[in-house]
Amino acid sequence: MDKILIIDDEEDIRIALKRVLSREGYQIELSESASEAVHKIESGESFSLVISDILMSGMSGIDFTKFIAEKNINLPVILITGNPNLSSAEAAIRYHAYEYISKPVDRTQLLSVVKRALEVKNQKDSDLEKLMLSEKLEKALRTQNLDLNRQNAAILNATSDAVITINHKLIIVSANKASFDMFRFQSPLDLIGQNVRILFTENKMQKYMNQVSKVLEQEPNKSTLQLSDVTLQRSDTSTFLADIAICSYSLDGDSYYTGVIRDVTQKKLMVEQLIHSERRAFLSVVAASIGHEINNSLTAIQGFVEMASRENADLMLKDRALKVTLNQTEKLRALTSNLLQLGKSVKSNTEKTEILDLNSEISSVLQVFKETAKLKYCQIKRENSEIQIPIRMNSDQFALLLSNILLNAADATNNIGTIEIITYVEKKNAHLIITDDGEGMTQETLEKIYEPYFTTKELGKGTGLGMFVVKQIVDNFEIQLQIDSTIGNGSKFHFIFPEVFES
Repeated sequence: MDKILIIDDEEDIRIALKRVLSREGYQIELSESASEAVHKIESGESFSLVISDILMSGMSGIDFTKFIAEKNINLPVILITGNPNLSSAEAAIRYHAYEYISKPVDRTQLLSVVKRALEVKNQKDSDLEKLMLSEKLEKALRTQNLDLNRQNAAILNATSDAVITINHKLIIVSANKASFDMFRFQSPLDLIGQNVRILFTENKMQKYMNQVSKVLEQEPNKSTLQLSDVTLQRSDTSTFLADIAICSYSLDGDSYYTGVIRDVTQKKLMVEQLIHSERRAFLSVVAASIGHEINNSLTAIQGFVEMASRENADLMLKDRALKVTLNQTEKLRALTSNLLQLGKSVKSNTEKTEILDLNSEISSVLQVFKETAKLKYCQIKRENSEIQIPIRMNSDQFALLLSNILLNAADATNNIGTIEIITYVEKKNAHLIITDDGEGMTQETLEKIYEPYFTTKELGKGTGLGMFVVKQIVDNFEIQLQIDSTIGNGSKFHFIFPEVFES
């Protein structure tokens, strides 16, 4: 029976986690501090898995994970926290925590992570046992090139990354223990002596082998290569992402190439979880500030309407009140649309997509906005075309995307400039180009344009959310966006839509 140690300085959380895991048949032991847990391990108690809070008085969960890593114990640690941040996530990755979970902990997620962590531990224990049985074989292989092994010994013994050495014929001649764990080989002979091609998937092999060949063509001791997000294949044909650093050197007249391989799969998952947490925190900030924005607009509307309603109000005052009301209403509409977009998940943005006609969708948006205060006096240049240009999107999302760009273009031209809209198809991709003759943007503005709450408009005239929302939409629908702008020469927004495949 797997024995799990739970560390948390809050009794209620310890009991809650114990209740969930006990029902699944796990044996549970509790510790109210990381120091107590360290004492249990140093006194010889054996555990299959540790679940630890990060923030605790005294020794933290990160410190405990560091202790396990320094002791080189095959004991996966799952860290839980109510305050996820980049610093703790980086520390968790550095000390090889198995998982990083935010509170409140979801029962299904917890059980899934626990199951996978135990499977990984059991597999490592099994592989290590088999590896120990093949020590004689490994020793014989090392004696073939003692100098090479001495050079690699420090790396092999100090890292949990896979370290694999090949010769000029692309044959694997050396691998550390972490290599067998990472690639799940049952025996050293299944890896050592094989062609390095067995580590790559069939569809990616040629790409990576071409890059490796560049290193092989260089003079030994002078060539290095860094590869990021490489798709590698385990012995069971499952794949994972890794970063690889390759160096070459010469020993006794022969050329060798050593690659250090780091599995970045868990790192990417943790980063995604952290980004999700940061996004939720950002939405909280939005919710706190929206009331202020709405009250400002409503105050302006109420004040001018009251003045225009007086018996002695002249036509000029009434016209002014009407313009203020229209402008503030448009601001509230844009703010509401952007906020609704921010609250949607990636799934909700893409799950109801359909094939739309780009030109028809543009016409629909222009029909709504061309009489608004911002676009009424702008010159919209657009060649009407009966050719249908298919794009796969959500109609509401496209309307929000285009309206944000058009309204920004109107602001850039003080609502009296020229806005040109061009659509065409090139290499099966739909293109949409929106150009204005406004004031243009500086390089500093272009670098910050997607940041939430960043705006160059006067106080009260912009929310700073429009381009942030545009970025979310183009990312969700895999649209390429190219922006070209210089001060005094206006701006150009070029959208390239992915090829449409009939479903």
